Amino acid sequence: MWKKDELPAQTPAPRAEAAQPTHAAPPVARTTERATIGRSITIKGEVTGDEDLLIQGRVDGSVDLKQHSVTVGPEGEVKANIVARVVTVEGRVQGNLSADEQIILRASAKVQGDITAPRVVLEDGAQFRGGVDMSDAAERRHTTGGGSAQQQPKRQEPQRSAERVESARTSDSGAGLGS
Repeated sequence: MWKKDELPAQTPAPRAEAAQPTHAAPPVARTTERATIGRSITIKGEVTGDEDLLIQGRVDGSVDLKQHSVTVGPEGEVKANIVARVVTVEGRVQGNLSADEQIILRASAKVQGDITAPRVVLEDGAQFRGGVDMSDAAERRHTTGGGSAQQQPKRQEPQRSAERVESARTSDSGAGLGS
């Protein structure tokens, strides 16, 4: 009988401990919650929010969830730029993808647009057409600030080409007059 009394005394203690992690579990669940745009839903416009997003339907416009993850499911069709912490594509996307951490294109993905993220995963079978920028966020901000300086030489380059064309015309017309 002493053993029976000891067992019930030990049983409530683990139950009390189990109750404490249960209270800790909901905050973890809140961070993993995600909204879903279902297969039959079409959204035209700007999608913003403060939670992760799964897109199984259609979105035309923009998706901006900078601090969260965006997943375009196998049924998802997006004609929008997507900005998120992590972007995963299993369906179709026409638009630029930008992520602070990572972009993943699954084997079933079909993406047409530029990708900007420090880490990029392209699974075998993924279809992708566009450019890739894998610099980190700090480098991108620095490049963006210096981007106008980088564009200036491009503007000057056509002028130099035009000067060459003009000098070529002058040389041709001079040669033509002499003949």
